[in-house]
Amino acid sequence: MAGQRIEFVDLPVSFDRPLRLFAYIIGHSQVLFRGEQDLDAGLPTTIEILFKDVGTLSVRDHYRGLTIRLAFRTEEEQLRAVDPRPWHDWRAFILETESGSKGHVVAGAMYWAESSVPIGHSSFLIPDYDLPQFRSDRSLPAEPATVYAPFPRH
Repeated sequence: MAGQRIEFVDLPVSFDRPLRLFAYIIGHSQVLFRGEQDLDAGLPTTIEILFKDVGTLSVRDHYRGLTIRLAFRTEEEQLRAVDPRPWHDWRAFILETESGSKGHVVAGAMYWAESSVPIGHSSFLIPDYDLPQFRSDRSLPAEPATVYAPFPRH
């Protein structure tokens, strides 16, 4: 994310569009969700949501819409009881759908951004990592002007 401006914002944040699990990079402890550009559906941009330094997770492979918030105290206590390792900089992010189903990602950081990249381009939030969708015969995706991250609260 070099060369991009990072703007800190409060959670919760909601994404009213389809998102899918795009990459789970175990060796780098990263999870990437992506909502692809779909001009026919009125979605002119691609959204990526990246979790870094992932400790534990319970997620679905796709969402019709998604709200991400920080865990309430009782939710965090339950997650800490299941994984008693030191959390250091981890925070518990709760993933909620309109139907009320919940998942979570315990991670050190979360970022999201929008870009006009079309389907088939590699990630713009983790461009140094060769994702399987990368095609070297295409130009690099457009860099988003702003990357968002929740305020670091401990």
